Amino acid sequence: MNDVPTADPFAPPEAGPTSALRLLPWPGAEGQPAFLSSNGGFLAELADEIEDMQLDSAKDVLNATHVVTDNPAASADELRFAARRLGESLRETLQVALSRELRGHSMADQTVLVAKWPHDPKSVGRARRELRRALETWGLAEWTDRAELVLSELFSNSVRHVRSPEGSPIETRYERLPGGLRIEVRDAGAELPVLQKPSADAESGYGLGLVEMLTDGRWGAGTRDGVAGKVTWAVVADEDADEQPKAAEEKGGL
Repeated sequence: MNDVPTADPFAPPEAGPTSALRLLPWPGAEGQPAFLSSNGGFLAELADEIEDMQLDSAKDVLNATHVVTDNPAASADELRFAARRLGESLRETLQVALSRELRGHSMADQTVLVAKWPHDPKSVGRARRELRRALETWGLAEWTDRAELVLSELFSNSVRHVRSPEGSPIETRYERLPGGLRIEVRDAGAELPVLQKPSADAESGYGLGLVEMLTDGRWGAGTRDGVAGKVTWAVVADEDADEQPKAAEEKGGL
């Protein structure tokens, strides 16, 4: 086994969360639209879940409506009900689209997105979804598959191997780079990850090796400046991107 690199050739300063305005799927005071200026957190996750349920419901309504509209014997009450449900679903779908458009405009003006997530396996998929939106907004959609795999491995390691203090979140940081992006996962764990060389018949231990392959060796881990815990980072970008990794001998012999 080899230790992962601790020297970070692309280390930025520790930064607080970058907010992206979003329209919430429930009304505010006096029925007015409600907005959230935050990334991650309970309210953002709840809003994501409700939006997904609204879109799934709209699909079901759309698929079922033809049963009524194509039936010559359908009553006026049945047609009115179908039309009302279609109208409700359309309003919800348009609101979801507006919410995601607002977040897209916010992301487009930013080069760094930071979010905090509960220490929970469900957060992996939510963080991937946020990464996918960022890549689409930044015009980096061609990196989506590779970046999502890298993020999944780093985030899953934090969930599986870090005994997080109660209430301590996992933080993600996505930074747009020339020709790609940098991904960071920050947690409360002190032990740095280890790159393993599993045997041919091993059933686990391949995760960081996959990260090594997908990033062309441009990844590592280290302690956080002034904060307990560690940061694991990876760069998914063109080989000739402006920010290049240090020589291999400075990467712990990987």
